[in-house]
Amino acid sequence: MSPSPRATFLWRFLPVAFVVIVGTQFHGDADGTLEKWVVAGALLLFTAMCVLFWLRTRMREMEQEARFQAIFDYAMVGIATISPEKTLLSVNPSLCRILGYKTEELMQKTWSELTHPDDAEMDIKKFDSVLRGESDGYAMEKRFIGKDGAVVFTAISARAIRQANGKVDFFVVIVEDISNWVLAETEWSSSVKMLQRFIDHLPGSAYVKTADSRILLANKGFQDQFGIKPEELLGRISTEAFPGEFGQKVFADDERILATGITEKIEDEWNGRVFESTKFIIPRDDGSADLGGITIDVTERRLTELKLAQQARCSAVLLELPKKAEELPEKAFMQYALERAEELTQSVIGFMHLVNDDGVTIELVAWSSSTLKNYCTAAFDSHYPISEAGIWADAARKKQPVIINDYASAENKHGLPPGHSALIRLLSIPVMAEGAVRMMTGVGNKAENYTDFDVETVQLIGSETWRIVCRQRSENALRLATQVVNASQVVCFRSRSTEGWPLVFISDNVRQWGYTPKQLIAGQPTVFDVIHPDDQPRVLEEAKRYAAEGVPRFAQEYRLVTAEGQVVWVLGRTIVRLDAEGKPEFYDGVLTDITERKAQQSLMDDALSQQKKLNKRLEEANNQLMQSEKMASIGQLAAGVAHELNNPIGFVHSNLGTLDGYVHDLIAIIAAYQTLFCTPGEANPHEDEIRRLLEQHDFAFLKEDIFSLLAESKDGLGRVRKIVQDLKNFSRVGEQEWQEADLHQGIDSTLNIVWNELKYKAKVIKEYGEIPHVFCLISQLNQVFMNLLVNAGHAIETQGSITIRTSRRGEDRICIEISDTGKGIAPEHINRIFEPFFTTKPVGKGTGLGLSLSYGIIKRHGGQIEVESVEGQGTTFRLLLPINQKQNTEPKVSETSS
Repeated sequence: MSPSPRATFLWRFLPVAFVVIVGTQFHGDADGTLEKWVVAGALLLFTAMCVLFWLRTRMREMEQEARFQAIFDYAMVGIATISPEKTLLSVNPSLCRILGYKTEELMQKTWSELTHPDDAEMDIKKFDSVLRGESDGYAMEKRFIGKDGAVVFTAISARAIRQANGKVDFFVVIVEDISNWVLAETEWSSSVKMLQRFIDHLPGSAYVKTADSRILLANKGFQDQFGIKPEELLGRISTEAFPGEFGQKVFADDERILATGITEKIEDEWNGRVFESTKFIIPRDDGSADLGGITIDVTERRLTELKLAQQARCSAVLLELPKKAEELPEKAFMQYALERAEELTQSVIGFMHLVNDDGVTIELVAWSSSTLKNYCTAAFDSHYPISEAGIWADAARKKQPVIINDYASAENKHGLPPGHSALIRLLSIPVMAEGAVRMMTGVGNKAENYTDFDVETVQLIGSETWRIVCRQRSENALRLATQVVNASQVVCFRSRSTEGWPLVFISDNVRQWGYTPKQLIAGQPTVFDVIHPDDQPRVLEEAKRYAAEGVPRFAQEYRLVTAEGQVVWVLGRTIVRLDAEGKPEFYDGVLTDITERKAQQSLMDDALSQQKKLNKRLEEANNQLMQSEKMASIGQLAAGVAHELNNPIGFVHSNLGTLDGYVHDLIAIIAAYQTLFCTPGEANPHEDEIRRLLEQHDFAFLKEDIFSLLAESKDGLGRVRKIVQDLKNFSRVGEQEWQEADLHQGIDSTLNIVWNELKYKAKVIKEYGEIPHVFCLISQLNQVFMNLLVNAGHAIETQGSITIRTSRRGEDRICIEISDTGKGIAPEHINRIFEPFFTTKPVGKGTGLGLSLSYGIIKRHGGQIEVESVEGQGTTFRLLLPINQKQNTEPKVSETSS
């Protein structure tokens, strides 16, 4: 702390006093006068007294400073002195604790550095106003930034200490930490706001009242339900907020619940609305209690409950109508339904009119009993045009409900006939079917206005009445039609277009096949169990195809299996019924028994088939006869040629043998002469000439080549003899009897015969297996081999190969395969290649009988002929022949495959 002004003055005065005393003493000594010593002593005494006074004053100030420093250091609040330049002059420990700094750290900070940025501007304004002399101090709530960066909430009080000239010497600031109080206040405010938000989101109007029924808290629901802002209710009692009986009742209810402490649920009406309040006690800690309550607008719920009750009554009537329809005639039933509509709508007039099919005339069906008895005595016609009908017929003309709650003011009313009761209110409802009005149901003179629920009620009863009437009429018509159908042999049915085609109806005359309608509709047995198994796939496939093509009706012939297991043929004529999306929904059909017709047709078909078979046999026999004669002629010719060739071949072969001996002898003679004439050392005049002749005629080459020529000639004759023998073996003119034969020899003989057709473009590969001799007609099998080999050669256009494979199949059959790498057979032709006269070769290149005859020959041998072909890759014919055919050597004639 700086010294006080008084202490400063004394410290300044003492040196002056001392100089004066010393100077006076010195001056007295010089003059030697007593007066001067007296004056000096007085001055010294005065000086001593002044020093003593100063010491006492200083002691007092030091004591005060010590007390101030103790207060400064031990104060519970922060204290600081600040210079006008906002630097800290001193700080106490409490302020250091509040801001989290040590004393030396805090002294390095300025007042502005410690101030929160958001409060700096206001603090500077107040500080500067004191400096300008506008005030001696200020107080405010202010935030500081602590050492750890946390915000410290404080309340500060700053006071200026001024100098004698009025300028501010320094500021004394007291800082109180209010962070906990601010936090508590924030939490309390947040709790209040949360409570308010909570009750604002409660359904309806929520409130809290004090023990004297004054509103303490209210939510926004009051604004929505009663049009009163919540803040306008605070502090008011119910009679002030809601003047009149409603407010008084609410007040009385509040008093009762506060007195009893029992929670109650109370229902009240206000301004045409129904409100349900739940009121309860909220105890306080001091034993008193507040009143809590939630009020909900239940008007819509009450209306819904009322509507549900009315709908329940309407539903009961709708459930009762089918039963009444069974008990009452049509007109009485319609009158009963009309009276129920009259009761449900609390009307006193009711009527029903049917609209005729022409759409322009109507027929009165029924008045309600009360209408005829109490309200209407006017005469009326049963049939009359809609154009002449009253305003109620607008329902038919406009095809929509007509609601008139003030008949007297209706603009388009036609007036009422004499004897007709006065109309006050009117409700007329059309019943629509397939876009046209079929019936009108009307009620009138309800005590209150007709509502949408009345429209719905009359519409439901009218529509259900019309549906039941239509159903009854249809059932009556169906009953008559069923009687007619059951008297006939035609069975009618309806099935659903779903999996299994379940029946929904079938006429009673299905009993002729041993079934009952009940069994079939229950699926015992199913539709597909009744259809013959062999016909099921076809029937199903045709029906699916017709459905996919959108065919509206179709006919099918198929077999049914009766309950006794008998098979009957039926002709089914079916009509496809489509749903709203155009998809098949039902199949309606009739079944006609055509068993007798089918039997007659079967007899005719059998006769025709036998005729065709006979013709086929005759044709095949003729073809085989022609081919046999042709082959026989060729065989005879070949045998004759072979016989004629054998003679010259024999003597030429014999002569070549003799010539070979002669040539050997001549060569031996020439060799001997050559040796004789060409002996070295002996002179011979003809030697040179002989040598010249030998060299000129190339005797050495002739000697070697002549034997090669003879060998080739003998080999050629052998091959000619082999061909002649193969030709003779192939023809076998006289061999038409069954015998065991070597098929490999037959194939080789046939190859030699047809080799001229194959050698230029086909390489023949033989893959012979181990097969036994086969009991057969070898000449006919040779003919089959020839046909297949020639066809294989023709199928190869440039170069290819023909492979012949033989193998054994099981114990009793052998297999021969002839495969080529030719152009193959087109898929559309492969099923016709065995038909007589069918050929794909150009005109003049084939008769179409080769494969047909081959098929017949193989069948005659009890075998099979199979074909596999890939167009562009080649064909394989496979012959499967029994090894022993002795059991049946008679010719067999079979139908050619198609």
